[in-house]
Amino acid sequence: MNNENKQQDKNKETRNSATQTKSFWGKRWTFPVIYLAASVLIVGLMYAKSQDAAPYEIEKQNTGEQAGPVLPSDDAATPANTAPSFIWPVGDGGEDAALSLDFFKDSGTEEENAMAVVSYESTFTPHEGVDIGLKSDASFTVIAAAMGTVKSVNEDPLMGYTVEIDHGNGYSTYYASLSKVEVKAGTKVISGQPIAKSGNNRFEKDEKNHLHFELRKDGTAIDPNGTLPKKPSAYETSAKNGAQAASSETTTPSGDAAGAGAGAPAEKTEEPKDAAKTDAATKPAGEGQDASKSDADKAAE
Repeated sequence: MNNENKQQDKNKETRNSATQTKSFWGKRWTFPVIYLAASVLIVGLMYAKSQDAAPYEIEKQNTGEQAGPVLPSDDAATPANTAPSFIWPVGDGGEDAALSLDFFKDSGTEEENAMAVVSYESTFTPHEGVDIGLKSDASFTVIAAAMGTVKSVNEDPLMGYTVEIDHGNGYSTYYASLSKVEVKAGTKVISGQPIAKSGNNRFEKDEKNHLHFELRKDGTAIDPNGTLPKKPSAYETSAKNGAQAASSETTTPSGDAAGAGAGAPAEKTEEPKDAAKTDAATKPAGEGQDASKSDADKAAE
């Protein structure tokens, strides 16, 4: 009897449990609750994974294009220690500008370096750049020699207005003897962009209107003619002009010969047909008259 009661109790518990399970899955909110819990779990896992990722990797994905002209990116800079592509900093109005003072080179000859020193207050200073100017002494536009960032804009008591541009990889350019500066410190410039006008300065007063230009590597001035496109130096130009002048002098007659050839009438080499007339023409008037009278008297006698 007791066994039958126990079996009935077990059967009853089993039926109650099955009924409760069926009742839970039969509810309308059961599956939505399960889906919601799964979604929360997935979102949580994704967020945790995103926190483990490096921040710079996310920023690299932002490559959206910008409207309008864009300056070259610093990320696209030339390899380390490689010189940028420089041009001579001469713009509008300076097409005929030439070097008037050279860069002082330790390896230069005495004649070359004579045109690479600055005389100021009875002292001679080696020239650390090149001076560029026009024979007409006119002003011209000064342009950036390469892409870069304006490092400084100053007014120097000896060199006049100055601009320094950083081009990266240790290279920089320095522009002095300026007027009408058009850029400010921190401005990004591109190659060939106008930055100022040429002018005058006290230190190089003998150069009149010109641009003083320096190319620097790691803060030390280097010869621009060794990096920029080849341009005749002031010494080469002077030597060429001197050779032309000397050549002109050797081909031009000098002294009396030059005067005779330039405008004096050519001398006649023919002997006069009537020697008597020639003698009379070459004698003074008085002598001629006396001589004629004497001949007549002789004839009468």
